Amino acid sequence: MASYLINKGHHDDSVVRLESTDGYKFKPKVQKDKYIKVNEVTIVDRKMIDQILSVKFDKSFKRVVAMALAVINDEESDETACEVVLDEVELVRQVLLNRYQKFLNYEKEQLFLKKLRLIENEMRVKQVKIKQKAMYLEAQEEKTQGRSR
Repeated sequence: MASYLINKGHHDDSVVRLESTDGYKFKPKVQKDKYIKVNEVTIVDRKMIDQILSVKFDKSFKRVVAMALAVINDEESDETACEVVLDEVELVRQVLLNRYQKFLNYEKEQLFLKKLRLIENEMRVKQVKIKQKAMYLEAQEEKTQGRSR
């Protein structure tokens, strides 16, 4: 399969054939009413890669924040809900470090990791509160059961 680079910066919109380029590769969504079928797109412009990955990270980050807020605001949530959110945070962190690290600039990567650490810390605090509440209820139950005749 042939690879082509469209250079719109020049006055003639020249097309150059390429064999391999270093850049961020992704598969665009398939739309039925389009005339050209594109299997894979490779972006080599660093600013554009940074913007695309920021949008992708923001989508997954917003999903994790919504899950975390639901667990934090729910008084009846249990440890399993906290564990699910912590697993999602770890999944997003691993995707960031393994797939996106070589394309993002260092400052943006550190900002994303800091945001994930903040959510992780809040979920750990919620886990501790749930454990303390369970221990308190268990102690209260033991007090009431021990004095009956």
